Amino acid sequence: MRRSTLPVLLTVVLSLVLASCGGGVVDDGPVTVDDPPDTTTEPEAPAEEPTEDPADTELEPEPTDDPAEEPAEDPTDPEPAPDPDENSVSRVRLYFIAPGGGNAGRAEPFLISVQREIPSTPRIAHATLRELIEGPSRADRALIDGVSSAVPAETLLLGVTIDDRGATVDLSREFESGGGSFTMFARLAQVTYTVTQFPTVDEVRFELDGRPVTVFSGEGIVLDGPVSRDDYLDLLPGVFVDVPAAGATVRSPLRLTGKAAGFEATFQYRLQAADGTVLAEDFAMSDEGAGWGSFDVSIPYDIDARQAGTLTVWEYSAKDGSVQSERVPPLTLLP
Repeated sequence: MRRSTLPVLLTVVLSLVLASCGGGVVDDGPVTVDDPPDTTTEPEAPAEEPTEDPADTELEPEPTDDPAEEPAEDPTDPEPAPDPDENSVSRVRLYFIAPGGGNAGRAEPFLISVQREIPSTPRIAHATLRELIEGPSRADRALIDGVSSAVPAETLLLGVTIDDRGATVDLSREFESGGGSFTMFARLAQVTYTVTQFPTVDEVRFELDGRPVTVFSGEGIVLDGPVSRDDYLDLLPGVFVDVPAAGATVRSPLRLTGKAAGFEATFQYRLQAADGTVLAEDFAMSDEGAGWGSFDVSIPYDIDARQAGTLTVWEYSAKDGSVQSERVPPLTLLP
């Protein structure tokens, strides 16, 4: 009897000892007690916010687009939250269509550069194109007689990517709907000039609904490669003022840049104050003796207070000396 109960007693004692030592390891079952968190690991530092350079105007340098900052996007994605600082804005240029600037051989309307202030964002090209699609504002129409846009307001901007000094702009099919030959060329020019104002972009490729465009619209416009500003010179007035844009606020000396195709590369300019006083008047020259050339002129002036002003540009006809290619972009002048 004693020999038969000893193994049982040993078994019971052994089981109690194992249970007191953590019997959860028996049968390789799951551990039922959670391990405590490792409090020695430092949290991952948040990613740095991307930065942007402000737009190139009289008062600010040109905005720059890092290719990484302009990814293609799903149009259903929400827009990034605007900068909480309401004073943080970028001054950009939008390119619309307006009367003026024609001559006996070239009928208006032509492209016009218009200033717009938008909230600062690292996706500056994307935000600027959205403004272009929305068209001229009420303020633009009050400042510039007859200003309009050839870009359909129903157009959706599906994405903008920038790589190797070229931008790919993806738009919805509404972008090629309606209109004749002039309208189609004008809307391509508006987008091209708007995107190429940024110093990292020289050329533009167009896509519609995510597919590269080789022939644009029913007008059969061939787009077999990237396009640049020089592809749309026919849509510029005889003297095209790019900077300062219409509606811009400027300081002395005013910087005047753009393109001209005047006789012997010469054109005229006149800067006037709100009361009509002529602050500066002279001629300037482009860098090409024949055909289209670029110009970059510095115009000093002297005023005591902020006020409205106008910059008139024109050329004289080589045939009869009459004024032609005239345009009068409005400005705000600062001392």
